[in-house]
Amino acid sequence: MKVRIDKAALTVPLYRAQGVISRKPMNNVLAHVHIAASEDGLVFTAAEYDVTVVAEVAADVIEPGAAVVNGRSLFDIVRALPDGATVQLSTEANNRLRIEAGRAYYYLNGMAPEEFPPNAIEDTQGRGLLCDKSHLETMLKRTLFSVSQEENRPALNGVLLEIEPEGNGAPANQVRIRMVSTDGTRLSKAERSMTVSDYDGQKHAWILHHRGASELQRIFEGADPSARIEFVGRNVVISSDKARVQVRQIEERFPDYTRVIPERGDASVTLTTSEFMSAVRRVSSLASSRGDSPLRVELEAGRMVLEMSHNDGEAHEEIDLPDYQGAKIKVGFNPRFLLDVCNVLGTEHITLELSDQFSPCLLHADEEPGCVFVIMPMRM
Repeated sequence: MKVRIDKAALTVPLYRAQGVISRKPMNNVLAHVHIAASEDGLVFTAAEYDVTVVAEVAADVIEPGAAVVNGRSLFDIVRALPDGATVQLSTEANNRLRIEAGRAYYYLNGMAPEEFPPNAIEDTQGRGLLCDKSHLETMLKRTLFSVSQEENRPALNGVLLEIEPEGNGAPANQVRIRMVSTDGTRLSKAERSMTVSDYDGQKHAWILHHRGASELQRIFEGADPSARIEFVGRNVVISSDKARVQVRQIEERFPDYTRVIPERGDASVTLTTSEFMSAVRRVSSLASSRGDSPLRVELEAGRMVLEMSHNDGEAHEEIDLPDYQGAKIKVGFNPRFLLDVCNVLGTEHITLELSDQFSPCLLHADEEPGCVFVIMPMRM
């Protein structure tokens, strides 16, 4: 194999592979990236049990061939090269890869290409649709953060992806796409109605493993405005900007999230998001690292009181609520959960709906009608 390619172009597919390979030991074949050169350009493949990433890039291919080298090491070398450099990759004896740029050259010891797992992404197209990438990117941002990291709860280790026809007399290419995640103490739901193409007209519901869902963020950074979702076997393949991510479906039953989301709270207050976040951050500066200290939120006529206590001291802040004249309510929350919602929502205002110290809190914003968040209270 012998190819020439601009440094900037080479960096993109290597970057997209990093999330898959970075957790592996250096000598593990899955810590390596498979590079295939043909007359069509370069194809980079990185794989693990839950996720496979394939990224293509145009290149000047002098001699076709293949190489398998450590993906982290190759990425570190390439990104450290001067901007504008032309990089030459060539294979030599004993599976070594030579990297040249100007008068500099590097060698990486590799593996035989046949030792790399076969490409798990099927070339045949499955059922699916083509849609606006920005909608998927936004929904993913607003749900991925609340996925459970506990491996003993596999159904909660991913993001539920639901696709269904809009119905109610809407055109056949009008669909509703929904993403939901929960870790048992909080829940996030984001949905959008959008016009798509190549839709098969069927309902789909899959749980995307969180490791694969995280990798989607890398390919969504590209310039391509569209993304294709395909359901192939037990996997979901999402493609955009000359890259494909195959994510293993979690074959578990996702909880009935509709039973968790309250219709309303007994009390509703709308706050300026930045003011609320700043107050929560200041008060929660006394929170313990274990996250077992609740932030006490108290609503009463004309104000919201935020309090927290710890061995080091106490904190008290108030936010004026001139329009609130409802009942007095006092609830405890994990302050990080409140801040997480404010961060991913990103709207100017946020609405909190509360009932009592035992009932979940509903958070939403008028600017984003398709997004709702639920946070369970903490014992005070």
